[in-house]
Amino acid sequence: MKLKLVEDKQLEESLIDITYNRYDRRIQRIVDMVETNKVQLEGKMDSREYKVESFDIYYIESVDNTSFLYAESEVFENKEKLYALENRLKNTSFVRISKSTLLNMDYLKSVQPIKHYRLEANLKNKEKLIINRHYVKEVKQYLNI
Repeated sequence: MKLKLVEDKQLEESLIDITYNRYDRRIQRIVDMVETNKVQLEGKMDSREYKVESFDIYYIESVDNTSFLYAESEVFENKEKLYALENRLKNTSFVRISKSTLLNMDYLKSVQPIKHYRLEANLKNKEKLIINRHYVKEVKQYLNI
């Protein structure tokens, strides 16, 4: 099996193209991996219901039994509990960083240590989040540091 990666700046969305001579369990495993990382969440904004792709969400925050899905420039309301969302997003790039926040590690730009053994997460959209000291280990494991 050969792997070919092609960067195309003109694409608006990534495209995975699998070419095979025989569909076998290895190909099925690759397909399963790609499809399990595709999770749609329900979001509400301005009295309208939306299906939000998990890979478009920067982070999820829970406040007063309501979860908020933060995309690049929009915020959607979601009625699911944070632990339920965390279960749905298992095996994706989401990691819990505090009691009330899940972070999509794909949008993490950098981290830096701050007081009390915590980390400050700088996101690609210029937002900053605090990684609680109890969750630093999971973040470091994800980043292999």
